[in-house]
Parts: sequence; C-alpha cells; structure tokens
Amino acid sequence: MKLVLLVAAFASLVAAAGYFGMAAQIAEGFRFLTLVFAGVFLLGSLVGGVRVSRPRRAPHLAPRVRRHAA
Repeated sequence: MKLVLLVAAFASLVAAAGYFGMAAQIAEGFRFLTLVFAGVFLLGSLVGGVRVSRPRRAPHLAPRVRRHAA
C-alpha cells in the first residue's frame, strides 16, 4: 500500500511540474546530476576503481561433541 501511495504522489508531482511549467527546469537538473555522476564515475575508474579484497577464510570451528548419549 505504501508503494501505491508513493507512486501516486510521484505521479502527481510530475503532473504538477508539467502544469506549472517547471518540467524543463527539473529535466535540466537531472541532466546536470547525470553529468556530475558520470564524471565522478569516470574519474574513479581512471584513478583506480574500487578495490575488492580477497574473500576472508572462515575461522575453523571445531564441532561440538555430545558428552551424553541420547
């Protein structure tokens, strides 16, 4: 139900932005953010990317031994 309300609210915001003539400004903002994040991604890739360490070994745990028979 929360998702339905969230989608309805977002759709009404988009409709209001189109009605009040602000859609062009919003699109320009998204274009700017896309360029910024693309630049940060490319810069990060050129500098060295993301370091991924090797998977850690799980500590060896000795199995518990039952002292009394069932």
